[in-house]
Amino acid sequence: MTTAEERTRLEELLSLNILDTSREERFDRHTRLASKVFDTPIAIVTLIDQHRAWFKSTSGTDAQQVRREESICNHALGMGYLEIQDTFADKIFQNHPATKGHPPLRFYAGAVLYGPAGQALGTLCLIDHVPRRLSPSERALLEAFARLVEDEIVRDFELEKARRRVQSVTLGDSSTGLLGETLLSDTLEQLIRVSDPKKGNLAIMHLWIENLDTIVRLHGIGAQDTIVQTLAKRLTAYDQHHPIFTAARVAPDRFVIITPIDSSRSALDEALRIQNKLAEPVMIDELLLRAETSIGVSTWPRDGSRADELLGRARRALNDRHATDGVHLFSRDEDAWAIRRYLMEQRLENALIENQLTLEYQPIFAADGSRIASFEALIRWRDEELGGVDPKELVAIADRTERLSRSLTEWVIRSACLQARTWHPGMGTDPIRVAVNIPAREFHDPGFLNRLDEILQQTGMDPNRLTLELTEESLILDPEQIIRTMEILSRQGIKLALDDFGTGYSSLSYLRRLPVHILKIDKSFIDGLPDQQGAIDLVAGIIGIARGMGLAVVAEGVEHEAQRALLAELHCDMIQGFLLGRPMTDSEVTNLVEGTQAV
Repeated sequence: MTTAEERTRLEELLSLNILDTSREERFDRHTRLASKVFDTPIAIVTLIDQHRAWFKSTSGTDAQQVRREESICNHALGMGYLEIQDTFADKIFQNHPATKGHPPLRFYAGAVLYGPAGQALGTLCLIDHVPRRLSPSERALLEAFARLVEDEIVRDFELEKARRRVQSVTLGDSSTGLLGETLLSDTLEQLIRVSDPKKGNLAIMHLWIENLDTIVRLHGIGAQDTIVQTLAKRLTAYDQHHPIFTAARVAPDRFVIITPIDSSRSALDEALRIQNKLAEPVMIDELLLRAETSIGVSTWPRDGSRADELLGRARRALNDRHATDGVHLFSRDEDAWAIRRYLMEQRLENALIENQLTLEYQPIFAADGSRIASFEALIRWRDEELGGVDPKELVAIADRTERLSRSLTEWVIRSACLQARTWHPGMGTDPIRVAVNIPAREFHDPGFLNRLDEILQQTGMDPNRLTLELTEESLILDPEQIIRTMEILSRQGIKLALDDFGTGYSSLSYLRRLPVHILKIDKSFIDGLPDQQGAIDLVAGIIGIARGMGLAVVAEGVEHEAQRALLAELHCDMIQGFLLGRPMTDSEVTNLVEGTQAV
C-alpha cells in the first residue's frame, strides 16, 4: 500500500469516529455468535489505526489493543481475506509476535471490513490455539458476518453525518458562533460557483493554534474557550478594506478563513495581515498569553477547482518547510514534502520502538582548546525508506504530538546516560558530562521529573554528570513553574543550560532567578566575529552579564581560529563548533576521551 493510499485509508477510518469508543452490545453479539458458530475461543472486530490494532469488540479475550506490527490483521488489509491454518508451519508467520504469545496463536482467519468509501478499516477475525482449516462454505459465512459488522459501522457513520449537518446548519460552532466543517465546504462550493477568476481569486486559509494544548494543560479548559473566542472575534471583526467571505472552526485548535484576493500573488500579504491581527496577547486571569499560530494557504483557481481539494491543500500546506512569519503557501513541490513528513510521523514511533535511532556527540572544549568540558548528544535517524532524516525535521515531527515528543525525549536521555557511563577519561580527571536538549513542553509537564528520576535510576547515571539544555521559549507560558522545576533539578546536581541565548523571547528579567549554570551564545552572534564590532560588543556584553552572575558561557558554532582567539580574550569559558570537534559516534568519543582531562 502506497503512502497516499494509506493516508486515504486512515482518513476514512478517523472520519467514522469509531476508534476508542465504548463497548456496544450490537457489535458484541456478532463476535459472540461468530465464536460460537465457528467454535473458536476468540473472535475480534479489529480496526487498524496508524500505530495500533484496536479492538472494537472481543469474545474470549480482555485485550483492548496491540501494536500494529504485532497484529496479523494488519497483513490482511490488502488481501480481503486471510487464513493461516497453522502459524508454526507458515514461513511468514512462524516468527510473528502473536505466534510467540502465551498461549501461541496457531490459527487465524480474518475477513476485511470496509468503510462507506471502500477503504479497508480492519477485520472480523477468528483465532484458535490449535491448527485448523475453514471450508469454502465456512469462509463465505465468515465474510457474511463481516458484512453485518460493516452495516453497523455504516449506520453510525450515516447517523453522525446527518447529526453534524443539522448541527452545522442550525448551530455551527457553539463556542464561537462560526460555521462548522460541513457547512464550510458547502459555502466554499457556492463561492466557487459564483466567482469570476477574471475579477478576483479566493484565498483559503487553514489556521492552527500551535500551543493551545499547552495553554489548556497549564491554565485549564476555560483558557481554551477564552483564546478561541477572542481569536474568532478578531478574525470576523468588520474591515471594509479587507473583508472576509466566511470563517469556520473545524477543530478545537483550528479555523478556516475564506477571503477575496486580487490574485494568488496577494495571498501572502493577506495571510500576514491576519497573523498580525491575532498576534496580540490575550488576558486570562491577569496573565498575558500569546496564541502561537500558523496559517496554511491555498488559492482558487490556481490550486484547485473543488472545495475538498482547496481545503485539503490549505491544511497540508502547514507541513511545508518554507514559511514567512508562520504563513505557508501551498505548492505542488512542497505537497510532496508534506507527504514525506506524514510518512516520517508514521515511521518515527516504530523507529523508537525498534531502537533504530542513534546518537552522535559533539564535544564542548575549554576556550583555549586544551580540555574537553562535555559532549552534547545529537539525534540521528537513517530510515530504509526515507533515507537520512534531518535532525531538525525529526524534532519538529515529534513536537507535533505530545506522546511522540515525550517518547523521543526519554529515549535520548536514556541512551545518552547509558553511553556516558562508559566514558573513562585518564587518571586524575573528572568524569565527562553529557548534555541533552529538552523540549519546552517537557519542562511544563508535571510528570517529567518522575520520568527523569526513573531513567537515572535505571541507567545508574550520576546526576552530577548530566546537563539539560532548554531554550528561552520554554519560559513563555509559565516561568514560575519552570523555575520550580529547575530548582528541583539543580538540587539533584543536574546542571542546566540556557541554549541559543539571545534568539528567543527576552528572559533577562528572569535570568537572576533562574537556577541555570550555563549560557550558550547562539551561532548567529558568533558568525559576526571577529570582523563586526556590533557582534563583538554584543558577545562581550553577554559574557560580562554571565560572569557577573557566576554563570559559565559556551559559544556555539565556532568555526575559525580567529573566533576562538577573540572569545578566549573576552573570557568565554567554553566553545563548541567545527573548529575543534564535529559530531562523532560513541566509539570515536571513547577514543577521544581516553587520557584527556575534563573541565
